[in-house]
Amino acid sequence: MSRVLILMYHQVDIPLTQGEHRFCTPPGEFRKQMAWLKEADYRTVGMDEVVEHVAGRIVLPEKSVHITFDDGFIGVFEHALPVLKTHDIPATLFALPGCEGGTNEWMWRREFPRRALLSREQLRLLADEGVTIGSHTRTHVRLPEISPEEAETEIVASKAELEDMLGREVAHFAYPYGLFNETVRETIKRAGYRSACSTRSGFNRPGEDAYLLRRIDVFGTDKLWQFRQKLHYGTNEASRLKPLTYYTGRIAARFGKH
Repeated sequence: MSRVLILMYHQVDIPLTQGEHRFCTPPGEFRKQMAWLKEADYRTVGMDEVVEHVAGRIVLPEKSVHITFDDGFIGVFEHALPVLKTHDIPATLFALPGCEGGTNEWMWRREFPRRALLSREQLRLLADEGVTIGSHTRTHVRLPEISPEEAETEIVASKAELEDMLGREVAHFAYPYGLFNETVRETIKRAGYRSACSTRSGFNRPGEDAYLLRRIDVFGTDKLWQFRQKLHYGTNEASRLKPLTYYTGRIAARFGKH
């Protein structure tokens, strides 16, 4: 059965602190990762293709992968976009229209460095370059922790504001912090989005819930061997012992059936 991966990035920039490094992939590492995808014969696909795949309307080949960026950091425009264009790689960026042109206040309050977010004009330029723009709410809120009415405003208004800003449909969503509940999921569906990305790891197969798509979290600290391992096993964690534990588990499960 065909399995599709979605990769999740945040910043593509030089980390300013050790704590930030997990969420901040250095541009040189990002270049290596995208070049390796092409060298390893991965097929880079768009988000619409992923949605059609999980719905069972198309069959994507093995080693299909889609690239996503959460939050809308300016480094995606400055550092990631040239690499994506060089390798002709589709991507989706989940933006925060209530924060456009501002900074990552939700991270700064947790003592991360303050970083610039994409302006309205930069978001338009990204869209013109073929990057799909999705919603990440208006202001990066924890959707299950606010009232259903407030959550609906964050979900519905962000779609409308982005569509007005870009002059094109905004059809895809990503849950801030990966947090959701059934009420939030239904609100996103009712608002007219065609998909929503979670932070659950794993592969996306036909029959998966399009509003709970799985993603692999690419850490800024990942070396190329860790990046490769994450894609091979469809997991957020990578270690030297991963192949051993993975295949030991498979053997144990096989004998457990007898």
